[in-house]
Amino acid sequence: MPFLRQRPQGLGQQRRLVHVDVEIALAGFVHRTFSTDDIAEVPSLDLRDEFLGQVFFVDDNFIGNKKYLLAELLPALIEWQKDKKHIRFNTESSVNLADNELLMEMMVAAGFDSVFIGIETPAEAGLAECNKKQNKNRDLVESVKRMQRAGLQVQGGFIVGFDSDTPSIFQRQIDFIQKSGIVTAMVGLLNAPPGTRLYNRLKQEGRLNGLISCNTDGTTNIIPRMDLKALKDGYKKIMGQIYSPKSYYERVRIFLKEYKAPRSNIPLDFQRFLAFFRSSIRLGIFGKERFHYWRLLLWTLRKRPQLMPMAITFAIYGHHFRKVCEIHLL
Repeated sequence: MPFLRQRPQGLGQQRRLVHVDVEIALAGFVHRTFSTDDIAEVPSLDLRDEFLGQVFFVDDNFIGNKKYLLAELLPALIEWQKDKKHIRFNTESSVNLADNELLMEMMVAAGFDSVFIGIETPAEAGLAECNKKQNKNRDLVESVKRMQRAGLQVQGGFIVGFDSDTPSIFQRQIDFIQKSGIVTAMVGLLNAPPGTRLYNRLKQEGRLNGLISCNTDGTTNIIPRMDLKALKDGYKKIMGQIYSPKSYYERVRIFLKEYKAPRSNIPLDFQRFLAFFRSSIRLGIFGKERFHYWRLLLWTLRKRPQLMPMAITFAIYGHHFRKVCEIHLL
């Protein structure tokens, strides 16, 4: 059964089980649903008035049972939200969520403002390798923008290191991430979790290197088709560019242009004013991104003033993401 937990933000919190067979092998073959009776689990969390985080519905694909969501779970969550301050939810979904306007509308009404999507790669050959059938033969950028226009921030998962990848994949990933306006882009090297078909195949081919690896630290437990140094250098190129101040703040603006904020969007209260004050000093005066920081805030003030709290939050996230990249990857 999926469960709820408060989820911190950060590149290190990403879930990167890319292959469908990974989820089947590790999670089992049985579909389990979250009972509407278990919504009582939400207020059991410490949701104080000053609570600023998100509640994450941990599910490999939240929309796997659309009929149940539309008929039972989402109506129950919408009802539960009525007499409470707006609690924000996040979850994971397949990209075909973008094809169902009613489902997106009800998710936003229920309190969902973010969704993690396993984009993986813009290359059709790579999508075929990881059995991402729902990602193939569609305009992935437009799918992302449809979700953004519905009121959902898309957090994207990406992978490099497929057997079919060529050196051009690194710039293709960068271009896709920038064009889509996915602010939180979680990029990792392909890994083979034990017990999966990928792991078993590579073991038979003698292509496991024995490492216990995490794809968020620039390492992999497989011997790739591409030269390993070229793969690692390309990965560092992606991370260094998408989280550079220029690219990152440009991507935030692309997102804010598309994003349709729900009516219950969180206002600029004292805590967020304090965050603005601190970020103005740390990022706007002493940070190397200060030019981009003030440019973003002035643009937001003129074009999308209701999204100013979100712009400030993204600026702070960007500083954190760059520090993570500099320490662990670059």
